[in-house]
Amino acid sequence: MISLSNVGMAFGDRFLFCDVDLILNAGNRYALVGANGSGKSTFFKLITGEETLSFGEVSIPKDATIGWLKQDQFRYEDTPILDVVLQGKPVLWAAQQERDALLLSEAWDDATGFRFAELEEIIIHQEGYQALGEMTSILEGLGIPAKYHQKPLSALSGGYKLRVLLAQTLFQRPSILLLDEPTNHLDILSIRWLEKFLKTDFQGLVIFISHDIEFINNTCDAILDIDYGEVRKYSGNYQKFLAEK
Repeated sequence: MISLSNVGMAFGDRFLFCDVDLILNAGNRYALVGANGSGKSTFFKLITGEETLSFGEVSIPKDATIGWLKQDQFRYEDTPILDVVLQGKPVLWAAQQERDALLLSEAWDDATGFRFAELEEIIIHQEGYQALGEMTSILEGLGIPAKYHQKPLSALSGGYKLRVLLAQTLFQRPSILLLDEPTNHLDILSIRWLEKFLKTDFQGLVIFISHDIEFINNTCDAILDIDYGEVRKYSGNYQKFLAEK
């Protein structure tokens, strides 16, 4: 759950929005809409803490995790695609890397064996032995065939690289999922797969920005509209929101 109390955000003498009071519940999918420059990306940054509120408070449970789809594919150019996705779970990734290094080590003593057992527990707790099947399913759902999964990210074109980053974010399965134009660079089959994933497989809170009205209608439970310095919540799809507004 995310709670916004009396939230305001200003740049200089211009307010993007003020006096925002909202409760966003886990398990719901919210489409964030508004004109260009209205503050949609800023709204995301306030949730992640990348921007500081002008006033008010954003409350998120301490144990909540946030996944935000960002277009930073250049940092992964030489990384195998499966490894890019696996890094969506940093704890699992680090444990597997350390465990594999121990397996290659020639020095093996009681301390090494104890640490190996600890790492195995972490991997099991992080569902590491189911990870390959899950990653494969997500990548194929987003239109990336298995023949590419062991290849470096540079083997794909720009649009498909962004699909891998989307796969990484979905594999993370955070408590709060922030998606900025997730259907960009997706074909119709991948869009339908993503709609189903968000509605049936993902259990957390989703907030997404999209100009794809059909995707909004097929996915969201409510609309968050940024307009006239306010952020208002409307239940239902985009057509219902327009009629009520």
